Amino acid sequence: MSTESKRLRRLLMSNPLSMFGLVTVTVFVVLALLEAITFGRLTPYNPYAPDFQAANLPPSLAHLFGTDFEGADIFSQVIAALPVDVGISIAVVVVSAVIGIVLGTLAGYFRGAFDEVIMRLTDMFLAFPQIIMSLAIAATLGRSLLNVTLSLIVVWWPSYVRLVRGAVLAVAAEDYVSVSKSLNSSFFYIVRKDALPNVLPSILVYATTDIGSALLTLSTLGYLNVGIPAELPELGKMVSSVTYNLYLYPTQVVIPALVVMIMVAGFSFLGEGLRESLDVKLRPHILLKGRALEKLVGAQPKRGKGGGPTPVG
Repeated sequence: MSTESKRLRRLLMSNPLSMFGLVTVTVFVVLALLEAITFGRLTPYNPYAPDFQAANLPPSLAHLFGTDFEGADIFSQVIAALPVDVGISIAVVVVSAVIGIVLGTLAGYFRGAFDEVIMRLTDMFLAFPQIIMSLAIAATLGRSLLNVTLSLIVVWWPSYVRLVRGAVLAVAAEDYVSVSKSLNSSFFYIVRKDALPNVLPSILVYATTDIGSALLTLSTLGYLNVGIPAELPELGKMVSSVTYNLYLYPTQVVIPALVVMIMVAGFSFLGEGLRESLDVKLRPHILLKGRALEKLVGAQPKRGKGGGPTPVG
């Protein structure tokens, strides 16, 4: 591992909020993967089976998060909901980022009429609030995970197009790109060698934070009972189904909402840590600071046996 990579890793791990985000995101993503791979065997109870004799139980060792009004274990429902919430949120951001990289690169590189068409289409989508368009599309398409994912992707890609286009325009104005063009380098070569290395760090930082926003929007759709199939657990839908029990059984509402809040905060803190580590505007200051500290430590005089500095020569 290079010295610069070690410094950047040290910076990411030295920030408590970044470490909190990294640990939180890792835990929830791993739980979601295990729940999906084991086909629901990770949950201690069947999250779909009601047990009215155990309804509205408080948190205990037998039921860590208690039970809902039907007697279903809330902890099992939260675990079962993670593949839906985490999986859809990541899928929406990844697909939107890919669309943004393709269209933004083409628009920023070729400009002209193609750029005008892409940007006017992007402005049209950005003119409407994302949640309103997602609600309309999800309600029109009907209840399914594919439909709710598509409803989010449709409104999520424009911001990535604008981000990538701006970065490509900045790269295209550099002298080394002009030299590559004068040497008759192909479009794909310039994009691969010059554009993408400068664009991907910004995309990675923005996408990491944006997963939390997608998760929050998905939970809002679930809370409004739109798009998510009725038989599948989802954190927003869990909050909606027991809202009327808020004063009698507050844990049934607070726990799913708290899980959403922790996940959103985790992705946000991790994205902020990545920004500090990867942002080209901050990296020179970070690296210089690290080198100054190393020089300061190396410049301290060594102590001899008598407590004074060791004589030289």
